Amino acid sequence: MNYKPLLFITLLMYSFFSIGQDTVDINLNIKHLVGNSAEFDRSKYMVFHESITGNEWDSDEQRASFLNDYDIYLGRTNGAIVWEFNQVRQDPNKAGWPDISHMQEKGQQSKNNYASKTAAHSLEHREINMMEGGQMWPMYPNGQETTPSSCCSDATPWSYEGTEAVAEFYSNYLTHYFGEGGTTGKQKPKLVEVLNEPFVKANQYNTTNREIAEMHNVVAKRIKKDHPDVMVGGYTAAHPAFEDHDFGHWEGNWKMFIDVAGEEMDFFSFHLYDYVGDNTTMIERQRKGSNIEAIMDMINHYSMIKLGEVKPWSISEYGWFCPSCDGPYYAERDWYNVRSFSSMMMQLMERQDQIINAIPFLLTKASWAHNKAEDEYNSYGPRLLREIGEVEGEPSHPGYVYTDLLKFFELWTNVKGTRVDTKPTDFDLLSDAYINGNKLYLILSNLDPEVKKVQLNIGNITDYPISELMVKHAYESNLLTQLDTTYFTDHLSEVELGSEATMILEYTFTNDVTIDELKKEQMFYAETYLQPIVANQEVSFQVNNVAIEENGEAILRIGLGRDPGKSLKPTVKINGTTLQTPTNWKGDDQPARDRFFGVLEIPVDYKLLQSNNTVSVSFNDDGGHITTLILKTYALSIPVERSAFNMGNGDEPLGLENQLERLNVYPVPSDSMIKLSGIDGETKCSVISLSGKILFTTHQKVIDISKLNVGVYILNVETSKGMVSRKIIKK
Repeated sequence: MNYKPLLFITLLMYSFFSIGQDTVDINLNIKHLVGNSAEFDRSKYMVFHESITGNEWDSDEQRASFLNDYDIYLGRTNGAIVWEFNQVRQDPNKAGWPDISHMQEKGQQSKNNYASKTAAHSLEHREINMMEGGQMWPMYPNGQETTPSSCCSDATPWSYEGTEAVAEFYSNYLTHYFGEGGTTGKQKPKLVEVLNEPFVKANQYNTTNREIAEMHNVVAKRIKKDHPDVMVGGYTAAHPAFEDHDFGHWEGNWKMFIDVAGEEMDFFSFHLYDYVGDNTTMIERQRKGSNIEAIMDMINHYSMIKLGEVKPWSISEYGWFCPSCDGPYYAERDWYNVRSFSSMMMQLMERQDQIINAIPFLLTKASWAHNKAEDEYNSYGPRLLREIGEVEGEPSHPGYVYTDLLKFFELWTNVKGTRVDTKPTDFDLLSDAYINGNKLYLILSNLDPEVKKVQLNIGNITDYPISELMVKHAYESNLLTQLDTTYFTDHLSEVELGSEATMILEYTFTNDVTIDELKKEQMFYAETYLQPIVANQEVSFQVNNVAIEENGEAILRIGLGRDPGKSLKPTVKINGTTLQTPTNWKGDDQPARDRFFGVLEIPVDYKLLQSNNTVSVSFNDDGGHITTLILKTYALSIPVERSAFNMGNGDEPLGLENQLERLNVYPVPSDSMIKLSGIDGETKCSVISLSGKILFTTHQKVIDISKLNVGVYILNVETSKGMVSRKIIKK
């Protein structure tokens, strides 16, 4: 299996781009409070997609060692409830409904079985936010029949009458199959996802998204009536591509779900993946960066408008997804997940008050996916454990070993404590920091393919002598995950952060750190959202009831959905004052997507804010939408000094004029013509292969790439002002 294209892109980028220079400011004494949350809660973020009774471990000791040594929690299963659903008999007196007496019998068997698994009892504290979820098969009542197993049930196949009958099963499952831990039976889950990724399967099951949303209402009402201690949520969105069909996807999916079922949901759940559809080109549609921000902001903004509140979230799967990459184990595949896990998690950590759990998607062994009749070894992708023999040169089938995905958990093993103030000088540098007694955990993650040199500007660091500094750096070398651990006895003024890498610096001071100041973060939503863009026409938004303190900082978050070639640099005013608009954002410029859907984050002088604020946004071209407008404020108990922020495009070479910053190349991908806009004067355009060969040169601003092979290329555009490079894709 060929994973080379992404590697070649990375290497080629190094030849075009110098190592970037950034700074992160850290104030050890300023607590960063989001809502009522300021702690790194490992039970929310360091979560494994498994249950306490998962049967794929080599031993009870291995399971306990993994969970305890790496301080990991258990988070989700979508198999247990499905198995039990299939085993239950039909009520002989009420066709199409479950036999409750049989559920009581089966539930007692389940509790007795768990009571005998004494090794699991000591790990019950690892299931704080445990979730169980249903599946469209066999749980959606469209006439499909159950499939009881002769090993474990005397039931015959039957079909559920409707959603009320299915809700009857959900409620009685929670009533009869769980105890309070230990010998009383397994603890009841804290959360229930009604169905896993149901909308993408609606046609397959001859139903509609609305009917599925209505089923969520029925199940939620019944569970909350009988089990008010259990949170019910959905709709477990598989591909939140809101921008598709000019936001028709949003209208027919999330907006509809919020309208129909939002009030009954205790939480919303969705899945986030960096996605590769074709393993021959490895063209990647990244969500990490501004796209994730746009998705989350849109759900929240509409929730505020429709429901008057934002709902808690379960990000019940996230990571890197390449369905065509399944096959014999490749360690290169693990790197993409380790990379995406850390960067996505850091973006989710910014919303720690809203997150119930965020679960990186990897399974223990995924033995259920192994077709032994066709394949000697399992071809499933993200697995914690693989068979020895899956890598060439190893002996066949002597046992299992950890994959490189373990390095994600190794990297994050020790992190805990109270969040303190950090601020990087570039959108593509994510930072966070936590204090735990005499420990500081400083976390840096790079969204760029460019290596970054990062200056560490830690306030009052001289007040805390260092006894030890341990630096963990997770990066790739030849697409293999590297996790280096180095030790120092002095403070580092600068570190080098690898391409799309994550680094955790663990400081051990001789004394505990004093946290005596406060930074309080809040979000204020405009009264309207999803506004169409008309050229040179201001779109006005009201952001009211903003709390303002003596000291503070502010960011205006503007969500945009625009076609390739359209401007992403609006004119923005707040209370009549024009703001400086950046030409960069988190992550890449989404070249593999049909349209840009992301968030611009615009710094606002805190002194410009009022209780009620008028914001206007305008573009010099037509098309697309302003999807959201949110004012994020940080009230500070004391003034702070900040390093200068980089408002320019960090994906372009240094020293270019503003004209080049406005260059747009579109459409990407294309099967025929690409166009250049936003640039005047003569140009020289060179199309370069990933091996560095110049394939052809033109002076036109409409370029024919129809004769190129399918794949990824680099376009160099030269003008009298300098040169800029763009990635292009032939589809």
